[in-house]
Amino acid sequence: MQNILEMADFNPPYDQMIFPGKAEDEKILYVTREASMMLLVRLMAFSVVNAIAVVIGAVLIANMGKTLGFAYGAIVVMIVIIGALVMGLGMWWIYKVHNKTMFIITTRRLTKFIHTTPWTRYQMSLGLDKVVDSAAYSKGYAQSIFGLGTFVARSSAGNIKNFKIENIHFAEDLHNWMNKLMFIFSKEQTKLDEFRPFTAKKMGERY
Repeated sequence: MQNILEMADFNPPYDQMIFPGKAEDEKILYVTREASMMLLVRLMAFSVVNAIAVVIGAVLIANMGKTLGFAYGAIVVMIVIIGALVMGLGMWWIYKVHNKTMFIITTRRLTKFIHTTPWTRYQMSLGLDKVVDSAAYSKGYAQSIFGLGTFVARSSAGNIKNFKIENIHFAEDLHNWMNKLMFIFSKEQTKLDEFRPFTAKKMGERY
């Protein structure tokens, strides 16, 4: 068995995958995380900010050295080295948090693991019996341009109003599939074990 939180990629069937807290008779029907495009955007934004900070720091130190007459070369080199270390650590951090933050649908619940650091997380779950309905929409121009969407399961639970995941592909297809799952769960639970996992692919590419 493989722990989903340690996997770089995953595709159905999910029979050989587990996650913390999974029950023995609980079947995984779908696993996803934010689109890789969002990871790329965050990495690029961090890289640009870090590079600008290094350049500004090096220029300031160089100008101060020329004005005050002290040797500034070693300090500039040190700033560049520190900037490179921060760049590497920051990109690793963003990558790990992105990869370990994921959304899972099973025959019992919707659950998501949200990592705030590569080592710390919190988990939120919503039982299928508490799901009232679901929706899918594009929020803003960025999602529309990149073909991404937001999936929302509306809840009857007082402490969870909306259970959602943002910036995913095929959000509308997931919404339609979720409606079928909710029907089976409420009307024909004996068929849950046979219910087909969701496949995030274009219609012509689905198996």
